[in-house]
Amino acid sequence: PASPSRAPSSSSAAAPSPRRLGPRHLIMPPQPALVAGAIGGAALGVLLSALLIKKKEDRRVVVFASALAGGALGTMRASFGGASGARKDPTKRPAEPAVADLAADPVASPERLRSALRRGALVVDVRAADSSELTNKSTAPVFEVVDGSLSAPYDKVNQTIPVGALGLLQQEKSAPLVVHCRSGARAGKAIAFLRGLGYTDLTNGGGPAVVDLREAYADAGLPWRPHNMGSVMRQLFDPKSSTFTYLLGDASTGEAILIDPCIDQIDRDLALVEELGFRLTLMLNTHCHADHITATGEIKRRFQGTSKAPKSAISAASGADADRLIVPNETIKWAGGTRSLTALATPGHTSGCMSFYDAYTGAVYTGDALLIGGCGRTDFQGGSAKTLYRSVHSQLFVLPDDTIVYPAHDYKGRLRSTIGGEKSSNPRLGGGKSVGEFVKIMADLKLSNPKMLDVAVPANLRCGVPDE
Repeated sequence: PASPSRAPSSSSAAAPSPRRLGPRHLIMPPQPALVAGAIGGAALGVLLSALLIKKKEDRRVVVFASALAGGALGTMRASFGGASGARKDPTKRPAEPAVADLAADPVASPERLRSALRRGALVVDVRAADSSELTNKSTAPVFEVVDGSLSAPYDKVNQTIPVGALGLLQQEKSAPLVVHCRSGARAGKAIAFLRGLGYTDLTNGGGPAVVDLREAYADAGLPWRPHNMGSVMRQLFDPKSSTFTYLLGDASTGEAILIDPCIDQIDRDLALVEELGFRLTLMLNTHCHADHITATGEIKRRFQGTSKAPKSAISAASGADADRLIVPNETIKWAGGTRSLTALATPGHTSGCMSFYDAYTGAVYTGDALLIGGCGRTDFQGGSAKTLYRSVHSQLFVLPDDTIVYPAHDYKGRLRSTIGGEKSSNPRLGGGKSVGEFVKIMADLKLSNPKMLDVAVPANLRCGVPDE
């Protein structure tokens, strides 16, 4: 089944700080001229609509005038950062932008790309991180990743990328950046946005579909690493808890599985399964979550009494109820036995954490054990910093470096990482840090309890639903 449709001022005064659209994305501050133009356009459109309606003129013109007014008002609202303060969904791929297109930078020549990479440019990937981004021009469609690249997905509506994530790795705005997507189109617009924020050394690195640039990446020791996503792998997001849910589907058997489904997103997830023509057979939880309630119990209830009821699964060590209690190194087969996940015991965040390794795709679903540039807390639910350190180093850091890391959460707008990237640069667990250093880092966090702790944990121990 197919995947569904995802100039600096000369004034000496300091530039205004960018306004936030939710805590994950930045947009440019409102410009007086733009606001004034929007207000004027809106007023003109409304007046024109009223006059035309009164005279019963051509209805198509009336519709056009009304659209003009609505568009102007929408532009004004986008200029101010929008009315909603809800956290943005970095996995969402809207069809149309809400603001005027930024002038995009063209794709660089091989020589310019080589120059930027020789100077140690950080590679920024502005794509989604699932099967919606397959390299269509390759021999076999795959999702391709450059080692060490930063995931910072382009928001087509607001024409931004999550610069909070960028700032964690690149503090200097004069340092070189290579920005890529699949073919260079979104990368060019992301560069225009970054230039408006003061970044100066920017190169459009095209993407894996730009054949002429593939050699330049390889020459710099950054070849495109292919990952076979199977029929469908979709990364979904719950803004309330910043939780990623993963849908894996197999076209030949029609089977699908969910990893870490959220109760608030049941309708979305089941609708997507149906839209893609799959039958949901298995729902996995990486651990007993404390920040949201799993959807597994409610989904089972909806299918109760039918032959289509999917099974729930969680580690036996979690102490939670499920149809299937998983043990370390167990092979979880699906798609008629043609696909499988290996259960890796990664306790430490909680005593029952599991990561699921997909050797076919070259990806690992790490739950909260390993996050992008971080890890889950270790101060409750049987957590232990020493245990988590051993888990990550003995179970995850031994996987191939190009293995994609798909975490259960991210709070900076990123979508994925790699094992090699986390081993070298994770500020808590990577870079050769000792277990003692890690224990101190975790002890110094002094975190407050999750808001959902007292509700989520009891419910999740019962497969996401309380006793009736």
